[in-house]
Amino acid sequence: MSRRIVPVSTLVNYLKKVMDENPVLHGVMIEGEISNIRMPYSGHWYFSLKDDHATLKCVMFSSANQKLGFKPENGDKVVLKGDVSVYVVDGSMQMIATNMERSGIGQLYQQFELLKKKLSDEGLFDVRYKKPLPAYPMDIALVTGNNTAAREDALITLKKRWPIAKLTEYPAPVQGMDAAPKIITALQAADDGNHQVIMLVRGGGSIEDLWCFNDEALARYIFQMKTPIVTGIGHEIDFTLVDFVSDYRANTPTGAVEATVPDIQEVLATLQNSRSRLMNAMRNTFMHAKKRFVYNASQPVLAKPERLYRDYITHLDYLAEKLIRFQELPKDKRHELNDKFHRFSQLIRERSTALHESIQEDKQRLLIYAKQSVQSNKNLLIQYQSQMKHTLSITADDRRTKLEKNMSLLNAYSPLLVLNRGYSVTYKNNKVVNTTDILEIGDEINIRLADGTVGAIVQTKEVSHANKG
Repeated sequence: MSRRIVPVSTLVNYLKKVMDENPVLHGVMIEGEISNIRMPYSGHWYFSLKDDHATLKCVMFSSANQKLGFKPENGDKVVLKGDVSVYVVDGSMQMIATNMERSGIGQLYQQFELLKKKLSDEGLFDVRYKKPLPAYPMDIALVTGNNTAAREDALITLKKRWPIAKLTEYPAPVQGMDAAPKIITALQAADDGNHQVIMLVRGGGSIEDLWCFNDEALARYIFQMKTPIVTGIGHEIDFTLVDFVSDYRANTPTGAVEATVPDIQEVLATLQNSRSRLMNAMRNTFMHAKKRFVYNASQPVLAKPERLYRDYITHLDYLAEKLIRFQELPKDKRHELNDKFHRFSQLIRERSTALHESIQEDKQRLLIYAKQSVQSNKNLLIQYQSQMKHTLSITADDRRTKLEKNMSLLNAYSPLLVLNRGYSVTYKNNKVVNTTDILEIGDEINIRLADGTVGAIVQTKEVSHANKG
């Protein structure tokens, strides 16, 4: 019995239909190692998934891969979910992936959620146990890995924001199976160091890289520490158990420093404002006291204190004379009374003189105190100005270094350098052309080169099937 001869496309399309209609091949989950991955401008990912015995072509369209929180690389072990079908152009079997996870992450997440619920139920995450952070810490401890990007970010940010603080580092590994016990040891040393606050930081990474910060013993130790602790682990989307038990959780290592210390420029501005208000208040108080002193010193009673007693002395003389004239007293009694009168008058004059001298001494002391107060405030102002100049010099040097670094980065990433190597950028209607789909024969296009722009008209169009999945 003879068989009907069919074209290749008929057979391939038949196989594709059979596989597309087979429910067993929908929502398949497979595990393997990524190889030969390509990520063209279209945003789609093309790669192979292999194990020790077989290889499967795979494609993950941009609509699906944009939802992932990571970018895979060759050698990564992952779990794919998707549909198995046939790519008609080359007749090969391929998997259209709709989801991708790092191998083993599902179990890690499950462990994380179970331990998180356990500690939460015990109250380790309650806000009432959070210790307040010092407003102006001058003694800070830093726990992180040696020679890491997180350490560099923390040191640069701390130098920029709060260079006057003392920093003590307690290095510890921040990745690996044995990292958690060593982090606990470093935290114990920091907690016993009588610091005002502790920062625990680590840069971004996969869930496996950050897993040591989900250690139960580490979380429990941080909860019972006596020193306030700020954590900055991973990126903004990364959460670990130590973030929940720490006194403050920052989204990055840089954010941890910003949460721990104030900005010295803002503090200097506040101090300058307070100092200005204080100087104005002291100046107003001094001027008011001076005016009051000048007014009191100009009063006649202070210039000649005896005036307070002059009328009384005159009246006393009148009474004494009247007493002697109208009372018939023995001569010896009159002499005795007259003697007492003269002694009393002398006492009044002596006390008047003493009061005048005392007022003059008080006036002299007040003038000396006023001069000393002005000189003291002047010296204090000179000291503040010197401190401000020194701090501003440090800040200017830091900003100059950062500006030079940013200029170097801008030069390194300049698109003109890429054009100098022979590449070009094509525009249609002032929009960048990254696929042949938006071009038609006869379209006018502009081509940007390193030294200028040229115009062209599309005469031919050829689509590369290698980038189609």
